[in-house]
Amino acid sequence: MKALVLYDSLGGNTEKVAERIHSTLGQGGVESEFVKVSGDTDLDLYDYDLLFLGSPVIAWGPTNTMRDFVMKKLSEYHKTRIQPSAPLRPGKFAVSFCTFSGTHIGENEAVPLTKWFSSFLGHLGCQVMGEWNIVGEFHKTEEPNINGRLGDIRGRPNEGDLLDVENRVKGLLAGLAGWMA
Repeated sequence: MKALVLYDSLGGNTEKVAERIHSTLGQGGVESEFVKVSGDTDLDLYDYDLLFLGSPVIAWGPTNTMRDFVMKKLSEYHKTRIQPSAPLRPGKFAVSFCTFSGTHIGENEAVPLTKWFSSFLGHLGCQVMGEWNIVGEFHKTEEPNINGRLGDIRGRPNEGDLLDVENRVKGLLAGLAGWMA
């Protein structure tokens, strides 16, 4: 099995999560590439059996760089690989993930992004195995936001959050072992 952890990160929250996903895949014996998306990122997503696509939440969506990458790939693949009704491709799996601070409406700020990623991955024919919304520290202001719906989120994602991510990856790999055997 070959995996890709493709992410963007602005304040470091999403990068911490992506790193934990990548290291857990390696510990599980999965060949994994770890790529922070940039304006010149050029990957064929169909080269991978397992995709992890992640970004911080910015106004309910991904970063501009990640959005541009996804839209470019969607346009490219519509010409060559995406079929009507987007049939599942055997052996192709994916997880969408994000970090969010939810200062105003909590986790509901994250859901549109992971749903958007999952829709993209579904168009590729991937079986989406999860949408992971992970709390991250709010970095936008000098004063920490401790009065939002999530309370004091300084230092998040913390080790407990990252252990949860690690356990999700391990559970996913255990579940996929039957498919990949």
